[in-house]
Amino acid sequence: MASIRRIRRILATETAFSLWQLETFGRLGGNPLGIAWRQLDQGAVAVLARRQPGPTHNRVMGLRGDLIAEIEPLLAWYAEAGIKPRLETISTYHDPALAAELVRRGYFQSGFQVVLVAPAIVSADDAAAGAVEEVASAEQLAAFLQVYGWPALAASEAPLEAAVTAGTRGVSLYLGRGGGRPAAAGLFVKDGIGVLSPALGAAIKAGSGLEAGLLARRLAAARAAGAEWVCTEADLMSPRQISLTRIGFTAAFIRAQWTSL
Repeated sequence: MASIRRIRRILATETAFSLWQLETFGRLGGNPLGIAWRQLDQGAVAVLARRQPGPTHNRVMGLRGDLIAEIEPLLAWYAEAGIKPRLETISTYHDPALAAELVRRGYFQSGFQVVLVAPAIVSADDAAAGAVEEVASAEQLAAFLQVYGWPALAASEAPLEAAVTAGTRGVSLYLGRGGGRPAAAGLFVKDGIGVLSPALGAAIKAGSGLEAGLLARRLAAARAAGAEWVCTEADLMSPRQISLTRIGFTAAFIRAQWTSL
């Protein structure tokens, strides 16, 4: 397992990436999902999307025992929007009092993810990396957003044009195709840590050439940006976790997903 210091750096970088996504995509198209958020601290953030009730866009990330007092106002905030959020805790900060409070409020552990970490020098099969393109136009960004489930947006909108300059802030986005179907993945580098968002798309399969190409392209970009370590997440004991472990990734911590009854 990773050291506490490295885990704190990972959480801070994940939070910063989440905030970039919220700030950037929340401005696109007049914020059609009704996105809002509350940053609890450097390693914890609550996300709400009033017109997208699923857990992907309505969750509290990085909940810890010292944040128990935040639970009541957060749940009231979500309730006002008519949404039941998913609450996420991590194994490193296991706290019996926090678990007891979540159970008291009717929450149970409905899923688990593992956050995996590797030195940025780890290598992946780059045979398919040449078919992966970095997002550099509004049209590419519109395609990227569609893969990630965001509303289709006109490629001519000014906010889209501004968003594709994100690489100057440590963000780079990538598109690939497998069997004519698109796939997308992102990279965020900050303070020596690179966060690799899971690749999404109908053509993505764990260990596939397309996923390997997206991974190889982002690992090279992370190294070029000065990252010492890279991290990503996978469902616990999933084929993706297994394929990443085979090339040198190791478990840093487990993220538990709590859902209300």
